[in-house]
Amino acid sequence: MIHTLAEKAIQYLKQDTDYRLDPQLTGRVLLQVLFYRVCMMIRGSWCGLWLRQNKGKLFVGSGVTLRHPQNISIGHSVIFEDYVTIDALSYNGVVLGDNVTIARFSTIQCTGVIRAIGVGLRIGNNSAVGAYSFIGAQGGIEIGDNVIMGPRVNLHAENHIYEDLGLPIRLQGETRQGIIVEDDCWIGSGTIILDGVHIKQGCVIAAGSVVTKDIPAYSVVAGVPARIIKHRA
Repeated sequence: MIHTLAEKAIQYLKQDTDYRLDPQLTGRVLLQVLFYRVCMMIRGSWCGLWLRQNKGKLFVGSGVTLRHPQNISIGHSVIFEDYVTIDALSYNGVVLGDNVTIARFSTIQCTGVIRAIGVGLRIGNNSAVGAYSFIGAQGGIEIGDNVIMGPRVNLHAENHIYEDLGLPIRLQGETRQGIIVEDDCWIGSGTIILDGVHIKQGCVIAAGSVVTKDIPAYSVVAGVPARIIKHRA
């Protein structure tokens, strides 16, 4: 009975009638999970009051930091796991779709220094950021629907100018082109994606890759710098 009730509750929150729990989960384990989720939902109810837009339930773990929450908009059933930090100071803010998860100890930073306000971040429906990841959205980052990321993924939508040898690099300014990751991509653990990169639909990026240029749709890439090793279609 507990299994059925928990499954129905999750289906309702995710707005997904096809969602199924592992049948091997015991009632005791499910109660532990539900207790943790209820605690997250209570925290989320408070945090949700300060957001620009909150379309549904927000689940917030321990030690979460939301800076400039008035620039954050979320869809239904969004999860911020333990010790996530989101600094949404930017022109477009942080916009998260339905069923988005930001895993524990991840950081989203939209502005590095206030002399140059950042653009911001948009993540589509059913996408997830892995644990210990860093998303620097100063130049603008767009992540599509159904994108999954492993832990320790880094996206840097900004580069420093360094041509003038007579001037400290920190004073030469920055370039910002932005990063786009289209729908249904899998970004492996430890991947680094640099400014100006456009990863098209259906790509797989192998763990530990450094992506420095655009990736065609349905490509599998690996290496430093990342190169195409095969095509999915």
